[in-house]
Amino acid sequence: MVSLGCATPAPPTQATRAPRTIQLTPCRVPQSAEPVLCGKHSVFENRVAQTGRRIGLNIVVLPAREPTPVGDPVFVLVGGPGVGAASTVSGDSQWFTDKFRRERDIVFVDQRGTGGSHRLPCPFGNGAVMQTHFNDLFPVQAVRACRDALGPLGDVTLYTTPIAMDDLDEIRAALGYDRINLYGGSYGAQAALQYLRQYPARVRSVVIAGVATPAAKQPLSFARAAHHAMNALMEDCAADSACRASFPNLKGEFEGILAALDTRPATFEVANPTSHVKESVRMSRGAFVERLRLMLYDLDRASRVPLLVHRAAQGDWVPFAITTSAGVTPGVSAMYLTVTCSETVPRITEDDIVRETRDTFVGEYRTRTHLRACQEWPRSEVPAAYYEPVASDVPVLILSGELDAATPPRFASAVARSLPNSRHIVIRNAGHASYWHECPQRLAAEFLAAGSARGLDAACVQQMRRPPFVVR
Repeated sequence: MVSLGCATPAPPTQATRAPRTIQLTPCRVPQSAEPVLCGKHSVFENRVAQTGRRIGLNIVVLPAREPTPVGDPVFVLVGGPGVGAASTVSGDSQWFTDKFRRERDIVFVDQRGTGGSHRLPCPFGNGAVMQTHFNDLFPVQAVRACRDALGPLGDVTLYTTPIAMDDLDEIRAALGYDRINLYGGSYGAQAALQYLRQYPARVRSVVIAGVATPAAKQPLSFARAAHHAMNALMEDCAADSACRASFPNLKGEFEGILAALDTRPATFEVANPTSHVKESVRMSRGAFVERLRLMLYDLDRASRVPLLVHRAAQGDWVPFAITTSAGVTPGVSAMYLTVTCSETVPRITEDDIVRETRDTFVGEYRTRTHLRACQEWPRSEVPAAYYEPVASDVPVLILSGELDAATPPRFASAVARSLPNSRHIVIRNAGHASYWHECPQRLAAEFLAAGSARGLDAACVQQMRRPPFVVR
């Protein structure tokens, strides 16, 4: 589905710009031998008081390749919330290609409380122990312990999105940029929209993908979105000859697993990838569905779901355990808890929970465990305007995956209604993480270069397909 408003092109800013007051020095990022620029910018943790603790914000800039670049860079805002944009830059990123940085600098900032910007971590157990990976979400005791331990290190109420966008604009000015372009994915889309609200005159154009908004009331939307993605996966498996032949009773097996977990937790042994010693693991229904839900974000990972469900239905939990625990560090950042507990969770009502989770395989578990954690976390005051639609004539490209298991396209459609110069493209065979694929990348690059969706050829979205299912 494509919706298109009037798409007036946004002219590029001329290369002349104010003096840079942030010192940037050559540095390298993982998987690249090419030097880029790194720096720090110090801000007051309490921006209103302008006194007390200062925190350094971590910055990485990929300079434009052309000797005379245009003056409006792309600022990249990433998801989570809690992921640091600058700390995750690597040489295999799309941003290193001429597609994006031929004529524009690409700027990454670790938002306050993430990455190298005074990160405040909340570890939930020992990640070296396999059981830790399969415990229930947000253990209340661990949340309390983190809250208390971080007290001397930071005022966690000062790590909200509106405050972070004030930081971002200060960095924009200190880097000498007059206007910027924004690219935000997932929570990064929510942050980009808030920056547009707070600093409309500073924005040339915006790309948002997998759009999260305060109206989504994270994590409320997860249950229905994941259920839709799971139903589509089962339908696509049934329509695929290899998947259908290998897993002819996939739906029945899945329902059988859920029924068994409703009676008692799963118990199994799995080898620790570090020690190679087998450890006993106990996993509740809630822990199972949450790990499965996260697999649905990325269709490449989701292609393994039928096989993992089939093996689990036969009593073999090891493939599921290995797949879902690999590379995962149990815990969250304090910034994640502050953003969700202050900006989205307080607006969730009891009626919301019943309505939005009824008849879904995720059920109420994800939302209620999050709400319990938030009862232990200090709450910040958020401006009332934060919940109003963002209205702007700035050109905006909106990308949604029809199979998005976290931020369904309806939230992006609502955003588009107050952005008359926007174009919303819904991609049929795409999930929450699919905007990094070649077709969405090309659309974003062409839009950012032109500053307009006028004439943007989106035919490639029709060629996107679900990756082949893994059947053995």
